[in-house]
Amino acid sequence: MGQITWKKNMPAIAAAHNIPYVATACPSYPIDLVQKVKKAADTEGPAYVHILSVCPTGWRSAPELSIRLGRLAVETGIFPLYEVEKGQHRLSMDFPKLKPIRDYIKLQGRFRHLTDEMIEEIEKRVHKEYRQLKEKATKGA
Repeated sequence: MGQITWKKNMPAIAAAHNIPYVATACPSYPIDLVQKVKKAADTEGPAYVHILSVCPTGWRSAPELSIRLGRLAVETGIFPLYEVEKGQHRLSMDFPKLKPIRDYIKLQGRFRHLTDEMIEEIEKRVHKEYRQLKEKATKGA
């Protein structure tokens, strides 16, 4: 059945430890990725960049879908792109409406065991966490 618990939110943990620069990035958005790595390298003190890496073998997906899967992870809110600089959150990509989680899940064999109800629960949790992230970004603006 695989892992049934939520993964730890490592960028949030890093930000909570007052690391000067924390970011999420994905190779499907290469310009954003390069800019964040450069910013992290230029940061005085520690920096943390959490990068999504699509794994066709582990995800049981076709290799030619890797860029699309990375983009869907971002566009569904599963892996939002953002930065936290000196405690201030900023979304790198913001979508007025997130794409359905099913668009991302259906392309991966690792999720074939999920029922419709499970997918709905995952989507609710992802949307809740995305709203919370947007609120943090709005407060920092």
